[in-house]
Amino acid sequence: MNCLIITGLGPGDPSLLTLAAVSAIQDSTVVSYPVAKEGGESIAEKIASRWITEDKKRLPLYFPMVIDQKVWKSAWRSAANKLMKMLEMGEKVVFIAQGDISLFSTGSYLAMELKESYPKCLVKLIPGVTSFSATAAKSKFPLAFQEEQLLVAPVPESSFKLRSILFESESMKRVVVLLKLGNKWKWVKPLLQELNLLDSSIFAERVGFSDEHIVKASDLPSGDKPYFSLLLIRQRWPLE
Repeated sequence: MNCLIITGLGPGDPSLLTLAAVSAIQDSTVVSYPVAKEGGESIAEKIASRWITEDKKRLPLYFPMVIDQKVWKSAWRSAANKLMKMLEMGEKVVFIAQGDISLFSTGSYLAMELKESYPKCLVKLIPGVTSFSATAAKSKFPLAFQEEQLLVAPVPESSFKLRSILFESESMKRVVVLLKLGNKWKWVKPLLQELNLLDSSIFAERVGFSDEHIVKASDLPSGDKPYFSLLLIRQRWPLE
């Protein structure tokens, strides 16, 4: 039985796919990808479209965007079963997903389900460029200098929790990456303003796509932002 490959595609720009990801897609006979609704479009499929040639079979897998863990687990199990069926038929299967496969990725849940339900299945994971590392490069924002720390986390649920994170990070020389900003910007912005961090923070959304938006947080109006937008927060620079 062939090895299943799960690969990250980077944030959205096809030029940021790794050579390993491109090779895995080109060598496959089946390309699988997540969709948020039955019959819906796939961001991953669009990113990798130039390498998904007509001779390849396409296998969309439904992963609903819900909170119910029972629904999640049912979707993972169903996806794993469908992939295993393809592998048992002798197909060379690659599952593609946006971003890095080990960071808040559908691919991570899929790999976990395969390990549990099909322990003999060989799985290879290929990393991808993260949205925040791409943002850092485009905005010339160093994520971490020597001896600095880096924290990557979703935006917490309250201003109190974020304040605690930022205070601790300042004392630890820690740069903070906050993901999944969304409607929390309405209270995150006033907090950053209070702490004089707006000018030293970067906001980004749709990184790698034609409509990407990367600006200083101080230039960003109040109001709700897309769920998958992010912030880079640096509180000090070397030698300060």
